[in-house]
Amino acid sequence: MSPRVITAVGYALIGLAALAVEVVARRPGSRVPTFAQLVHTVMRERWGRVGMLLVWWWLGFHFLSRS
Repeated sequence: MSPRVITAVGYALIGLAALAVEVVARRPGSRVPTFAQLVHTVMRERWGRVGMLLVWWWLGFHFLSRS
């Protein structure tokens, strides 16, 4: 397998794991927070908003910029 395929499979596994956690979080009576609840909690504090800004910047810089 090429490194590109390994990377794509790794990202797919991360996405499936996130989807599985979201499904578990949406079950009635679950103590696991949904992704929206997690983001809401993080965004309450200033450091959380700065952190989210840096994450969005990093994603945009690495995935949307052209070399």
